[in-house]
Amino acid sequence: MEDNYPPDFSLEEIKIKIQQTSKNPNIGKTHQVTLKNGPRTFRIATIFEIINPKNQELHHLSLQLDSFDKTKSAWRAKPDKKIVIKGKDPDEIKILSDFLSAALSEHYPDSTGEFRMVTSDQYKLIENLAGLLPKLPGQQKLELTKQLLLTLESSDIKAEEFIDAFQNTSSEVVKNIEVAAKYVQYKGAFTEMERLVRDSDLSESKYQNHLQQNPWIFGSEYSEILDRRTWARDDHLDFMLRRTVDNYLEIIEIKTPATMPLFNYDKSHDSYYASAKLSQVMGQVYLYIEEVERNRDLIIAKDRFDPLKIRARIIIGTDGDEAQQAALRTINSHLHRVEILTFDQLLRIAQRTLEIFESQISGAKEELINDDEDIPF
Repeated sequence: MEDNYPPDFSLEEIKIKIQQTSKNPNIGKTHQVTLKNGPRTFRIATIFEIINPKNQELHHLSLQLDSFDKTKSAWRAKPDKKIVIKGKDPDEIKILSDFLSAALSEHYPDSTGEFRMVTSDQYKLIENLAGLLPKLPGQQKLELTKQLLLTLESSDIKAEEFIDAFQNTSSEVVKNIEVAAKYVQYKGAFTEMERLVRDSDLSESKYQNHLQQNPWIFGSEYSEILDRRTWARDDHLDFMLRRTVDNYLEIIEIKTPATMPLFNYDKSHDSYYASAKLSQVMGQVYLYIEEVERNRDLIIAKDRFDPLKIRARIIIGTDGDEAQQAALRTINSHLHRVEILTFDQLLRIAQRTLEIFESQISGAKEELINDDEDIPF
């Protein structure tokens, strides 16, 4: 008769059941590996260590291969495909091992293996935890999850294994995990951005690389960062972004948050004018705009992007004092298709995105995020 198990059983619970169905009373440690991991058919190899009851030493090994079909209604064992190989005289397991090693060595010469042995006592603990978890209060489940996450290494579990685990999790839990994971990722990127801004002596590439990896810092005004950097023959842009509202392209030129003032004071006229560094980058950006527009037809034909009336943003310097901030507002009000932002302003844009996440996480009544499309990138 087939061994059937409930459909909500995990693969680890099936492995435990395989151990429990063995009728040999002298089983010591067990070692298991999944040979085929679905999506419908699963095959599991189990090695049982058979202990001599007289001296408690290893007597022999037993290799068992089990096959299951998983449907919406049950896990169904397939006894016709179950195989048991004994490690007695003759030692069939040793013969099979030697044969596989010899036959496959030329096909897998560099194979090192990625197996971890779990004892039967450990599996018993896993089984106890599986039975206990549904009875725990939500806060205790979360605390246990925290402890488990702290033990995970990036190499332990692959992304597809997380996907398999989340597929049987409620959509609300998955959504909360998604929001929390993005918030932690964004918070870390924001903290690093703050550090980079404080360390204003770094090269431009440090800021460019960090912003390329975290384009959400530019804000939800943009929907996409384009991979291509060269849009004209001799010009290499820092970033080209697509605006969310109208799909127009926008050039982003990244400099450094050097503490030198963006504007110089003209005492004789009681006015401020752009510093040499700011004037230089403004000229550079206007040249970019001119070159991109000159190549508009080629860009449309080659890339399917229309740079019509393309705009640009310059990220440079810091806020400075009130006079410097007022000078920046004045010049921005007169510039055509170019806007200057300080790194302090960029950090405030990123901070606003984090506040949206915090509002959603805290369960604020005001719905600041309607769906995933409102989350930049």
